[in-house]
Amino acid sequence: MNKQQALIQILTFGPQRDAAFSVFVNAENSPNDPPFEVSHQHLIMVLEKYLADEIDADDIEQWANLIDFRADIDGSAIEGYLYALANPEMMGGGENKANILRMLAVLTQS
Repeated sequence: MNKQQALIQILTFGPQRDAAFSVFVNAENSPNDPPFEVSHQHLIMVLEKYLADEIDADDIEQWANLIDFRADIDGSAIEGYLYALANPEMMGGGENKANILRMLAVLTQS
């Protein structure tokens, strides 16, 4: 597994996610590597996993913070959503299912 594959496992909560963290942490960073772009589709997939109880609110918050704080991950396409997910206490009390359903409705309409 290379760094790009590891990032995909991490950001999609894939089946090899635990092993991917080790690969990702130990991968060398090259300034010439373009950042991994997180799309609306990635966000939709993660929100659907939350609604299916495959991941929890802490997982979503950590996911958003990882994207927000890494220079090698570009979350600009979902920046507003990342802020809301990384700061649940500032956004009305957290990632409850109703809030996530509203986010999904907006994402799937655009």
